[in-house]
Formats: sequence, C-alpha cells, structure tokens
Amino acid sequence: MTHENVSRHLSPFAIKGVMKAGDILAPGDDRLPAFSRTPVIREIDRLADFMTTPDRDGFKFLMFLFALLPRFAVRGILVAAENDHKFPAFLAAPLRLVQVGVKGVILTLYYSNLDPEKKIHQEIGWDAKCGPDPALETPPAIPAAEVFAKSRFAEAPLRKMTVAQRLEFITRLKIVILRRQDRILDEVQKATGKSRSDALISEIFGVLDHLAYLEKFSKKQLADRKAYTPPVLMGKQSQIWFEPLGTVLVISPWNYPFYQCIVPATSAFICGNAVVYKPSEFTPLAGLCEALLDEAGFDPSWIQIAYGDGQVGAALIDQRPEKIFFTGSTRTGKKIMEQASKYLIPVELELGGKDPMIVFEDANLTRAAAGAVWGAFTNTGQSCTSVERVFVHRSIFEPFKKAVVEQTRRIKQVTDRDGNADIGAMTTPEQVQIVNRHLEDARKRGAKFLTGGDFKPVNMPSAREGNARVHLMIPPTVLEDVTPEMEVYREETFGPVLPLIPFDDEDEVIRLANDTEYGLSASVWSKDLTRARRVARAIVTGNVSINNVMLTEGNHGLPFGGAKQSGFGRFKGEFGFYSFSNIKSVIVDKDSSKIEANWYPYTSTKFSLFGRLIQATFGSKGLSGLIKFALAGLGLESYSGKAAKLGRRPE
Repeated sequence: MTHENVSRHLSPFAIKGVMKAGDILAPGDDRLPAFSRTPVIREIDRLADFMTTPDRDGFKFLMFLFALLPRFAVRGILVAAENDHKFPAFLAAPLRLVQVGVKGVILTLYYSNLDPEKKIHQEIGWDAKCGPDPALETPPAIPAAEVFAKSRFAEAPLRKMTVAQRLEFITRLKIVILRRQDRILDEVQKATGKSRSDALISEIFGVLDHLAYLEKFSKKQLADRKAYTPPVLMGKQSQIWFEPLGTVLVISPWNYPFYQCIVPATSAFICGNAVVYKPSEFTPLAGLCEALLDEAGFDPSWIQIAYGDGQVGAALIDQRPEKIFFTGSTRTGKKIMEQASKYLIPVELELGGKDPMIVFEDANLTRAAAGAVWGAFTNTGQSCTSVERVFVHRSIFEPFKKAVVEQTRRIKQVTDRDGNADIGAMTTPEQVQIVNRHLEDARKRGAKFLTGGDFKPVNMPSAREGNARVHLMIPPTVLEDVTPEMEVYREETFGPVLPLIPFDDEDEVIRLANDTEYGLSASVWSKDLTRARRVARAIVTGNVSINNVMLTEGNHGLPFGGAKQSGFGRFKGEFGFYSFSNIKSVIVDKDSSKIEANWYPYTSTKFSLFGRLIQATFGSKGLSGLIKFALAGLGLESYSGKAAKLGRRPE
C-alpha cells in the first residue's frame, strides 16, 4: 500500500520504518495477515495524537532510523529491547523505552479495534479486537506483550481522568451487576459448585458493598491534601498527591472468582491505573466480567482479563507492571515475589491462614457456636479467613461441643438453584485431595470425628456442562482430640473441617493461637471486652473480630492483610487507595530572589548561627523558646542573604 499522506505526524519515510518493525513484531500466520497487509497504519495518528511532543518526536526519530537500517538490524534492536534486563543500566533504560514505545504502538495498531464503529479490520475479513470469545469455555491466552501493549496505551488517558470521571463508570458497573445478578450467580455456581445463597452473599453483596464504598470515599481519600510544614520552612506549602502507578497486575484464586476480579480491579482502576487481571484457570468465568464491564462503558483496555495457568502469570510479570497484587497460597506467593524481585516490582500478597477462634467461659455459648459453624463452613471452608482452629475454655468445652455438633448436623449441603441450601461442593479436585489427606492423617493420629466420620469421597456431576471435571462433596466435619503433630492442626486445610481444642487460661491460649506460621485473621469471644481486647492485641495477625467472626473483611472501610506467612500490604479501606497509588510528596515555594539559609556558602558565622537556631528550635519551650527561635531565624536569614549577594565568603 502507498505511504503517501498516511500521517500528519510521520513522514512517508518514517512510515516505512513503522511497516518494517510491524512485520517483524506481527509477521502474521495462517489465520492473521502480516502487519503490512492490513490497513491499520491509517490509524497511526489516532495514537500519535495522544503522545506528548517529546514521545512523538522520539518515536518519529526511531522510525526514521528503522527505515534506514537493514531488516536484521531492526530485528536485533527489538530482540535486545525484549531482553533489556540483561544489559547495563545505561543501555537498559533506552531499550525499555523501545520495548514499551515501539512495541506498544505497533501491537496496539495491529491487535486493537480502535474504533468500534468503523471496525477497520473488516476490510480484509478479520477482526483482531482483543478479548475472549464468549462462545468458548476458556478463551485462548493472548500473548502477554500484546495485553500490556494495550494497557500501556490506556495509561495516559486514565491518568488524565479525574476521580469523579472514573467514578461514573463505577456507578454504571454497580447498576449493571444489579441488573445481571441472576446471570452472575449462574456462572459462579457453574464454576465453583457453591450454594446459591453463598454466592449471593459472598460474591454479589460483597462486590456491591465495595463499589458503594468507592462511590462514597474515593474522591475524599484520593484528593490532594495538606501536610505539616515545620516552622523552619515557614512560607512554604507541604502537600501530598495521590497519582496512578501505571499498570497493575492482579492475580487471583478460584474460591471467590467474581469478587476477586471486580474488587481489586476496580480498586486499582479508581486510582487511575490500567489493570491486567489473571483469574485462576479453575474458575475463569470466561467472558462474564468483560461483558459486565463493557455494558458499564469501560474501555476494553482499562481492565483486561488474561486467561491461563501459572505460565501465563509468569509471562505477565515479565512485562514489568508497576505493581502486582496477588491473592492465593503462600507457596505461589513466594514464587511470584521471587520473579518480581528481578525487576524490583512492588508486590502485595494476600496469602493463606490458619485462623484461630478463642472462646472464653463467659461468652454466649449459643452465639459463639453458631459463629464457629458458619466461620468454618462458609463457602465450604474455602476461604483464607475460615475458622481453622477453635480454642474453647475447658469449663465450657462439652456444652460448646454439643451445640456445634447439633448446628453442624442441620447444615444442608447441595449446589441448589433456589437459595435453599447452606453450603455446596468443593471447587477443585486438587483441594479435595488436600482435605482428604488432612482428615486421614487426623484419623490415624487419634482424632475423634464428631461429624463426617463416615465420609467417603462421592462424585457429584459438575454444573459446568460439557466439562469432565467433577465437584466432590465433603460434608462439614467436626473434630476433637486434635494434637499439634496433626496436619489439620498445623497446615491450612481450606475445606469444611472444624477442630475443637480445649484450653485452661489466657496465657496458654495466646501461645496456642500464635503457634502457627500464619497470621491472617482471628476472633475472640468474651463478655469481658477488656480481656477480649487484651487478647486480640496479643495475637499476631492482621485482622481480629471480637464477638464475631470473619467480619473485618466484611467492612470495606477496614484495611485487609496479614502478618507472617499470610503476606503483607493492606488492601481496601483508606489504606487500600494508597496501595494502588504513587504517593507523591510536594513542597511549594514562591518564586523569589531569596537564597535559602542552608544553601552555600557555608562559613564559620553561618555555622554558629545554625547552632543557635538548633538550640532555639529543639532545646527551648514556651514563649521564651518562640522568641529565641524568631531571633535566631531572622539573624540566620539576614546573614545568608548578605553572604549570597557578596558572591564570596565575607570572612
């Protein structure tokens, strides 16, 4: 095709460079044409218009250079850019610019349908718009570089949007979720096998509550704010700005697939970031979240979903997002952190738990038993904050045990369609095997099964039509005589298992509760709130509910995160906004001829005057201290101005 008059910004010769690089990066195959065989180059100005002048000039220069160089040299430069981390810093920086700038522009042109109305690729009979085919069970993985090319292109427009403008899309999404509630529940149940009420409460309600929190607080929490300015900086303004990071990579587990998509993705988005979200390959909800976001008006490049297994996640990390937010197992979290450390990518990890529940002798027995049963079995125990160890004061152990067993036997377990069930199936065969192993180990080591003792794994056909995978039902199981050497005592079970363990005094139960490598959540039950608070402070954990269970994560105004092997960082609430923001400290001074006292020249006189200022500022109090500070400051300011005007040392 002719290159004449294609672009207002790039010369025909520079366009030749674009075409050369395009055919190297997108050579085509038996399904897709080569870059130069498409009309996408006509859209080059639509990208160039969004570039800053320096970026556009740099791109034009590179394309001119590419036009001059032979094809093998251009290929060598692009390959080097893809491996910039192997080069010294002075070479890595410009190579990374080539990687992001050149590849970003070319792959965005090639793979993105920039104008949904025009559909420029229809001219040659194909449409390369990125996104899953809703007809597929799980869409094929899109190469990580292509996903990030779109994401990088989205960063500048998102950065320019105000929080209020981004909130318009949050509100629309909330309306869409309310409208499509039944479809969401259907898809979640197909993917997980959980009960419909469980899906409604934990997935739909939790997501809507989060979006409502963003609507109410995001503008306030992300607004520029004043900061303290010390007296020695009088006349200046101190401010804190909250700015986007760029692109945030969110990697989530399979236990709450809808919640774990929408909540972290919108948390990062409201802060102005583009988002790449990788769901678990076990519960991808293929096409669902894209459809909801599209209906709410989100541009497809703002929140992209990349399907696949751990290899896809690793490839996405290699694209160097500005932050990684991971929820999942401690083992996988360590792998992600190791890979991210090569690029110094900040990581936030929400990992596993072995959450203790402590019940003192004065607690309301019926309520505490009901809390233990729900806390251990909600979502069939597949929650990182499930109750996994219940420590009960020995004086009430027997009646508490009786109440727990009675309530557990009333639980209805089925993947229902009408909301008339308490819990559903386990989600993955792999997790079923872990739970089975813990139960068999406990049985061999002498644990007593109060419920679930006659359980034998039974296959239940999956609700996912056409999928050979089956969901296995494990009944809610209550254990006693559990000892520290058992796996069910030490390791995260992540299933419907409730161990009951007696204790005698406060010091002992604090030691038992802390005797774990995890520290995600806990609960303390007592009528004596002074004691409950004292014990809650002594437990090494990120979250504690007093006389309730798993409730801290139910309040989107509270930060959520763990200690020890349960991860680090805080998500949700005010601190959640900061997790996805570049917190920029700013000092604003007036434009004047004033020379600062701490600037050169340094002289013996200035040294003496600074010494007086230090004594007056930090060594004196009250009115006399204020007077000494003012006199010392005025003297230092006066001398500094004279010394600067002389242009030399006055002594």
